[in-house]
Amino acid sequence: MTTSGDLQLQHHQDALTMNAFMASFPWDLHGNMLPNQYEGFEIISRVAGSVTIEAPTGTGKTDIGYTALKALESAGLGPLFYIAPTKTIVEQVKTMHPDVTVVYGRNDHPCFYYPGQQLKADEIPCSLLVDCPHRVDQQTGETKEPGAEPCSYLLQKFQAKQSKIVVCTMAFYLFTQLFSREWDEPAGLVIDEAHDIGKVVRSALSYEITDYHLKSAIRLLRSAGIQEADLLDVFLGHMLEIIRRRAARTRVLLEDAEIRVLIEDLMKINPLELRNKIQQAVERGDIDVDAQREVLRRLEVIAYELNRYLRSLEFSLPTESRKPLNYTYGFYEEEAGGEDRRRVGYKLVIKAHYVAPIVRRILSSRFTLAYSATIGNPDVFGYETGIKSPAYKLGSDFPVANTRVFMPTDTPDLAVRNRTRQQPTRVIRQIARYCGRFAEKGLRSLVVVVSEKERAKFLELCKEEGVNAISYGNGVAPKEAALNFKAGQGDVLVGTVANYGEGVDLPRNLAPVIFFLRPNFPVPQDPATVFEERRYGSMRLKIWNWRVMMTALQVRGRNVRGTQDLGVTFFISQQFRRFVFAVLPAWLQDAYRGGKTFDQCIEEAEELLVKS
Repeated sequence: MTTSGDLQLQHHQDALTMNAFMASFPWDLHGNMLPNQYEGFEIISRVAGSVTIEAPTGTGKTDIGYTALKALESAGLGPLFYIAPTKTIVEQVKTMHPDVTVVYGRNDHPCFYYPGQQLKADEIPCSLLVDCPHRVDQQTGETKEPGAEPCSYLLQKFQAKQSKIVVCTMAFYLFTQLFSREWDEPAGLVIDEAHDIGKVVRSALSYEITDYHLKSAIRLLRSAGIQEADLLDVFLGHMLEIIRRRAARTRVLLEDAEIRVLIEDLMKINPLELRNKIQQAVERGDIDVDAQREVLRRLEVIAYELNRYLRSLEFSLPTESRKPLNYTYGFYEEEAGGEDRRRVGYKLVIKAHYVAPIVRRILSSRFTLAYSATIGNPDVFGYETGIKSPAYKLGSDFPVANTRVFMPTDTPDLAVRNRTRQQPTRVIRQIARYCGRFAEKGLRSLVVVVSEKERAKFLELCKEEGVNAISYGNGVAPKEAALNFKAGQGDVLVGTVANYGEGVDLPRNLAPVIFFLRPNFPVPQDPATVFEERRYGSMRLKIWNWRVMMTALQVRGRNVRGTQDLGVTFFISQQFRRFVFAVLPAWLQDAYRGGKTFDQCIEEAEELLVKS
């Protein structure tokens, strides 16, 4: 007997064919199909279901994903999603394929409820402003008050629900599909930079609770006569007691018994009753939505995310059937207060960690295409991301003669246990001097370090060496610094791997030289490291190695984005030697140089970049 599920599967298989891909490919934009794109379509048509593809930079991955979704759209299937880790990539997809519909998060939309204040939609207690005339009905598209200017955030969501192919960030997709189910399960889902999805989900499902925000929320509740203020105060008291008992200036994991105390406190609060009481207080005028907007916004977060706090804390505890999925830590730090005073701030942080089951819940069971330039070991990739579809690797048509991967023989091992006290400063100064040497020849550089201390030291030494280096800080965001560099400022851009290890693209000779100081192995005392040691045992080494290997490949790809680009990468610490060559894809291994001194590597790089 044929079931509806069998028919749906057959419908997908009929749509994912080479004929369908050839008909849906954007020939008007490109005129021809790259060999790797054709290979990718052959793989998808052969599998006729979910698949993971490792495809080098410049392969035309975006067109592969777009074409697959267009083929499904032509077959009358939907909804269809293309998701990416950053808004920058979302914008790139929209630029390449204007017929898709893009949705952005609240922080990209203005709020009209507070006119003249230039607030973003994520800065206001939106769910509590039920009288907002700009609210857009998601069924009809009409505003609450006829003729009012529609909320641009809600309007774009309504419009996206009327279209077939929606492009958005992973975080937006996660919240709309995991918590509110605003769309049906996608008939097709494309995940760009799929190696990042675990990291994005961890970030989105992690929470920081501060004593400052709790105290201000408690005061507001008491002023409105809402009794839940006393229950929150009990939770705050226990939170402070736990952190003070540890004297935790450093981040310290909470013990199971401490987490259970906090869970018991929160379980005494009924979030639905709390929300209703706050709403009633707003309607009575006991809470001034104008004068108390910021505190009300914090209270809204507490009221609406209380169940998530609880679940996250519960997942920090082991059960008979599983180990902890999350971890919770507390600490205090001195913060700037008014009139130059210092204020001690206490923080409780709940970190999502093992998110693979959550990721699997938001994938399309009918067709998920995940791709990235860095998949590596498919087993570890699947464990980290939850994506366990069949994995394939595409070759590359990039001319390997246009790039070099240098692993000098005479640079130090910068592992903390192996290096001398002077070695980090000495090699950072050496890099600064080489950056100056390249700059004299018109070649600009990207320098990627691991810690803020290393970034500050590099900037200091560049100043001493007369090298024009730029970075972020003092009110300049990492993205802004990168844009300034792309616009021509500075000869060297420097940042940590967290900011510039991926996501910043510097092709077309913007930064043909990259220096990567050392691998970003976990910090031994960090709560995440301690948690993973407890949870995974010896398996943690396999996971950590996979992460640093994928990061190394991502850093290497910052300046080589297309077949016409020239670019070199220097891996400095000898820690890289044991894995850099092994992790390189076969097509790139001819570019590896592991038997030359630093000076000889510099000379070969100059020969490639200057003469070309």
